[in-house]
Amino acid sequence: MADVWLLALVSRYPNRTALARRARDGSVFAALRRLESDGLLIARPSGYRVTRRGRAELALSFSLARLLLTSLR
Repeated sequence: MADVWLLALVSRYPNRTALARRARDGSVFAALRRLESDGLLIARPSGYRVTRRGRAELALSFSLARLLLTSLR
């Protein structure tokens, strides 16, 4: 789930400076490089961009979380 959290954070704050303000831990950028190598992100000089595959992963994870919450109620 940490990858999904990071993808959601990047989709909300694609600028590197804004992302660094939200996630003060420096290990976030190592995780971003891993997500980039997996094909979920694209690093640009202006910031990060979530790929189509990353958006699909994000949508699937949110749908799964919504389903789990509904089934637990």
